[in-house]
Amino acid sequence: MRFLLLSLLCIGYERVSANIITTTVYVDSETGNDNHDGFSEKEAWQSLKKVNSVSFGPGAKILLKAGSMWFGHLHPRGSGTAQQPVVIDQYGTGSKPLIDGDGMTGKGVVYLYNQSYWEINNLEITNDSDKPGDRRGVEISAENHGLIHHVYLRNLHIHHIKGIIGNGHPEKRTAGIYITTVADDIKPTRYNDILIENCHIHHIQNQGIATSHEKGVFDYPEGEKWENRKMTNLIVRNNVIHHISKNAMIIRMTEGGLVERNLCYETATDITGNTIFSRTVRGTVFQYNEGFLNRSPDADGSLYDPDINSPGTIWQYSYSHDNAHGLVWFCTHKRDDDIIVRYNLSQNDKGALVYFNYAFSGASVYNNVFFIGEHVSPVIIRERSNTDHTYSFHNNIIYNRSEGATYRFALLGYKGVQNRTFGNNVFYGNHPKGEPDDPAKITEDPLFVSPGLGSIGLNTLDGYKVRKGSPALRSGSVIPNNGGIDFYGNKVDSQKIPNRGLYEGPGL
Repeated sequence: MRFLLLSLLCIGYERVSANIITTTVYVDSETGNDNHDGFSEKEAWQSLKKVNSVSFGPGAKILLKAGSMWFGHLHPRGSGTAQQPVVIDQYGTGSKPLIDGDGMTGKGVVYLYNQSYWEINNLEITNDSDKPGDRRGVEISAENHGLIHHVYLRNLHIHHIKGIIGNGHPEKRTAGIYITTVADDIKPTRYNDILIENCHIHHIQNQGIATSHEKGVFDYPEGEKWENRKMTNLIVRNNVIHHISKNAMIIRMTEGGLVERNLCYETATDITGNTIFSRTVRGTVFQYNEGFLNRSPDADGSLYDPDINSPGTIWQYSYSHDNAHGLVWFCTHKRDDDIIVRYNLSQNDKGALVYFNYAFSGASVYNNVFFIGEHVSPVIIRERSNTDHTYSFHNNIIYNRSEGATYRFALLGYKGVQNRTFGNNVFYGNHPKGEPDDPAKITEDPLFVSPGLGSIGLNTLDGYKVRKGSPALRSGSVIPNNGGIDFYGNKVDSQKIPNRGLYEGPGL
């Protein structure tokens, strides 16, 4: 009998050590009971309040029963380790467990504060209201804590977050997912290893996904302060984001990082905004994303925006179509250089397809395709007159069926200096006044397989490959450090003359 009692005590110690739970607990909104121990489905807890009242440690799992529903918020305490993160997930079959914030303000419906090594999966999260408010679906927050490691958000369904519509910082804090450093005046604080993957985010005011720093977004990404604040190893991929009041994503404070294979549509539905933009980042890569039906009523409205303080960013292999504006809208800082826009497709976008707006010191736009149908009248290339731009525009194909398309280059007599180089582009179809001088320009039909027939999905774009005999074949200019592959995954040999456009194959 004494041996049995000691054994039970040892089992209990493995589950709860120093008041920190390190095993699996179950939560069932219908048949659970907070007086249970929570360590089995039959002994499940019932409320989120119970979950929020305890701390979790390495190896713990918080499993919410499929089909359950709670009003309130989820804020469990504690942290895991690299080998044993704390995991939130569902158990059983049926719909994702639903957490309804019931109009709460001030924090995310799911909230972590100064916590590392968490993986949050398979939840449905909402927080609607009759009135706008300071609301977020998931909020990850840190303050004077040091390095926050390994926060993974996967397979979340976040919708109907009633935030605040607007352009200011309070409005941009209201989002489906928001990750931020609140303060670092006492101890440097930053994030490493953040993953947002396979989430469905829709009907959000004001942002879909936003990363931030309450002070650092105004810094230039260099020096000691930047090293103490930058977010490293961020990956945002395979998310579907739609019906967003402003931006699908604002990616701030990242060194490197990868934003890829996200599908974004019905954005800027209530206020101006580019679909995906960066601010105070260095070397972040945006690729294989698709954006359409940006509804911006005025400025912005493009798929991409290298915004203020975005040196070394790469925008590639993506598909922009049917937007209020076009592929890319430069809202850069005058020091920003080495910005690359390559192997992208713009199909039937409106407004400005490429807008060199704020000043920058260096950008390369090459091997992109701009298809302009008869029913749209975009500004193909636009420059702001009173700012300095240094850029090259090579190996692109402008396929223009529109009689209303135009160019709007900087006006002479303004302070801005335009150091621009055009080379080896194709200008086919209609030729608006002001078409750029290009010593190696081609005006013949590039012989696309079936241009203008792209639908939803990057897998619908084989029509932008070219046929044998195309003048675009092996007539481009060599671009150093060209990324190594084209839009379709074909190898691009930096030692050989490339094709013009986004296809590097031999011709079909």
